Amino acid sequence: MTDPKRELESLGDVFDSPAEPADAEVQDRVRRVVASHALGVEDCRLLLEALGLLPHPAPAGH
Repeated sequence: MTDPKRELESLGDVFDSPAEPADAEVQDRVRRVVASHALGVEDCRLLLEALGLLPHPAPAGH
């Protein structure tokens, strides 16, 4: 269930992308904050995806 107040497509219009990506420690803290405020699993996934913070899946066979 998606909250109608969240407009993920407009995040790019509101926030500029950082010049360089945050280090791994900062990314982990941001993931925890997003997860703690997400409305559910799908909401968390959408927010992390919009922020470019979804962990990359391991290659098949590893």
